[in-house]
Amino acid sequence: MDKKTDHRATLEQSINFTLRYFELFNYPLQASEIHRFLDVKCSLSDVEEYLLTLKNSDTIFQSEQGFYSRLQQPGWSVERQNGKQRAELLLRKSTRFVRIMKRFPFVDGIGISGSLSKYYADKDADIDYFIITRTNRLWIARTLLHLYKKFTFLRGHQDYYCMNFFVDQSALEIIQKNVFTAIELVTLIPVYQLENIIQLKKQNSWILKLLPNTDFVEDERFLIPTDTEFLKSGIEKLFNIFWPERLNRFLMQLTDRKWRAKWRRKSFPMEQYDDAMYTSLHVSKNHPANYQEQVLNALKNKQKLIPQPTCLR
Repeated sequence: MDKKTDHRATLEQSINFTLRYFELFNYPLQASEIHRFLDVKCSLSDVEEYLLTLKNSDTIFQSEQGFYSRLQQPGWSVERQNGKQRAELLLRKSTRFVRIMKRFPFVDGIGISGSLSKYYADKDADIDYFIITRTNRLWIARTLLHLYKKFTFLRGHQDYYCMNFFVDQSALEIIQKNVFTAIELVTLIPVYQLENIIQLKKQNSWILKLLPNTDFVEDERFLIPTDTEFLKSGIEKLFNIFWPERLNRFLMQLTDRKWRAKWRRKSFPMEQYDDAMYTSLHVSKNHPANYQEQVLNALKNKQKLIPQPTCLR
């Protein structure tokens, strides 16, 4: 097999893998998106050329809207367009909630993750956030934000504050390095402190080994201005007087005990707790359904993915 033939075989495998990954979400892709999420280095023209070959051989299908998938499912493309319209409305709406969240002490960056970061929202969509905090202040920031979230239930706004992943400035490199986390990181939409979201992505340079064609061009349409917050700064100074590291550790331990008790009450497998609810001084991951593991297992076993809630209420 010559190099050109070998490259085409590798490219076909990569295209099929990428389409199969997004099929888990009934989400067809444009050619540029397929190129972005491939695990082999190539040009967009290479992808477009080979997509035409696969299309002509009925290996993949292209919808009227220009989306590709391995399955002939025209309804997916229609739903994706409808989902994009809902997502645009929800992303614009998110600025209202981010303006509140950014005022909380030690919050240093906010990105929108989940399906919304792929510009898709179903009719019951929530807003998932990835939050960066000041070093050794994560659990103070997280506790205050979640105390506030409890009041949002009164207005039915709780789904607009799904804050399920926190890291502080000392732990920007994500430990779990796989295709799921790579895609989640590159698609994060910055909504507060752009430079810190960019730094997060740069710190995870391993992404380029899994997604070598990806770019880090950010969608800045939903960014909230970084104004001087005198009240926020004053509250931070107040917290910094009274043994903040000790308080931070106490809040981490208190939260972990609460989560473990709730996990047992729900009869979830305890051996999965540390992966789904990863808790350290510098990282807080609240994914009780262990969605990452669901996706990777479904991908590996070629099974249908059944989406489940991602927040432990």
